[in-house]
Amino acid sequence: MPEAGQHAVDHARMEQALLRAVTAFDRAGLDYALMGGLASAAMGRDRHTHDVDLFVAPGDREEALAVLARAGFRTERTDPEWLYKAFWNDVLVDVIFVSKGGIVLDDEARRHRRGVDIRGRRVQALGPEDLLVVKALAHAEHVPRHWYDGLGILAGVPMDWPYLLRRAGPHAGRVASLLLYAVADGIAIPAQPLRELFEAAMTGIPTPPEVEAEHHLAAHVRQALATDPRVTELHVSVAVDADNVVVRGQVATPERRHAIETVLSELVGLGHVRNEVEVLEA
Repeated sequence: MPEAGQHAVDHARMEQALLRAVTAFDRAGLDYALMGGLASAAMGRDRHTHDVDLFVAPGDREEALAVLARAGFRTERTDPEWLYKAFWNDVLVDVIFVSKGGIVLDDEARRHRRGVDIRGRRVQALGPEDLLVVKALAHAEHVPRHWYDGLGILAGVPMDWPYLLRRAGPHAGRVASLLLYAVADGIAIPAQPLRELFEAAMTGIPTPPEVEAEHHLAAHVRQALATDPRVTELHVSVAVDADNVVVRGQVATPERRHAIETVLSELVGLGHVRNEVEVLEA
């Protein structure tokens, strides 16, 4: 583990390399967004990082490398699919143009960039919503820090939830998992975005026809119990077990329990009803 003084020197060198790179980009009129550990530290939690990550549009990757070369960086075309590298002394600058999941710096991401302060200078960083999606996708066994970065962003930065939902849509399962993990970690997450992401994630899970039919039947029964004037019961659970509709919960009177059974028998037949509703004692 690096000593505190070495950590500070490394961080200072990275900030110097970052400012040199973005100054060159600004002079060339080339759009970029800071991402990675430095962006996470600026928006969420401070942590050590070993390089600088700059995001550019795929169509700008060659110009970005040329601009950095003119600014004195040593450059290489590391992987033409997603990554080039540049070096300023001992500092590595990753020039990323396609992030995991096919994420790119498109027009919408550019409009939602957020300025962060690096040594008194405003540097354009990827917006917290886009950065959160990147972090959710980058998480793996050997890099668990990405989800902890995501937790720091969620705890430290106000989110544009409609925009996050739009950007997370193709990756709903991953992002929903991160948000649920955040809730379990005590971070306040609005219920509606989490619910919408889970519903979007569920659409990608194949459902056998018989299971889909059971879901529809359970939904139909819930609606009937909530709207039938004999019942109007919102606080009972409904499940379908094979051919049986099973209703559980508690009601105030035996009459209400009987009314539930009557409505169920009309919907599915008495032989297919398991009324496990309990009557509260007075």
